[in-house]
Amino acid sequence: MAALNINSLLAHLDDPNFFLLDSKIDVSAINETKIDSSVNDNEIYLPGFEVVRKDRSVNSRCGGGVCIYLRSNMNYQIRDDLCDDQLECVVIEIIRPHSRPFIVSTWYKPPNSPQDIFRQFESLIDKVDSEQKDFYLLGDLNCYMNDGSNHNSSTLTDILDIYELSQLISEPTRITPTSSTLIDLCVTSSPEKISKAGVVHIGISDHSLVFMTLKISYERTGSHRTIETRAFKNFNHHHFLNDVAQ
Repeated sequence: MAALNINSLLAHLDDPNFFLLDSKIDVSAINETKIDSSVNDNEIYLPGFEVVRKDRSVNSRCGGGVCIYLRSNMNYQIRDDLCDDQLECVVIEIIRPHSRPFIVSTWYKPPNSPQDIFRQFESLIDKVDSEQKDFYLLGDLNCYMNDGSNHNSSTLTDILDIYELSQLISEPTRITPTSSTLIDLCVTSSPEKISKAGVVHIGISDHSLVFMTLKISYERTGSHRTIETRAFKNFNHHHFLNDVAQ
């Protein structure tokens, strides 16, 4: 699973097309899509993927908006019931055969958000926690996690600590000539199920891509296994021994 603040999806559609189709990414969260209802899903279609989106309700072409691309063979349901309308977030529940479902979300927090937004975010976390399912959150939270004196960072850290959530990214994700900040995060309730997490500097926008890899497998081609077994329903022990003796 990966996340990238792309700073306009339409402007960079060929770029995510490249890194998604030529990678093993199954779930890709895109922040700052900057699209509105005048853009239909066909215009942001990527072969082999389905998209779940939430556009910013006001001035959406100027900023904000999120979406998640999922490989088409994945079973999922949209969980709008978990997310406050005022949060720019998408929440989905991924359903796997013979396994417990897990929840994936992306949240974009604008830089100048009011402090109350953390209350709404904590409400989301509380609802997810009550479901007792593994939870994975990726996105640009605009909290300077490499600055211990930052108030937003402290508030977010307190919420993560209360719900025993782990933040897995440790290096800066937005580097400019004058700053180096860690604001794009991967958060999970189940760090033991993550085999790897990190940052990839792909040069599509002024943010780097963050990712985490789950210790599960998915059949990407839709192929099936054929298992052959021998039926012993009519097996006769004495006839078998006689055949061996011959």
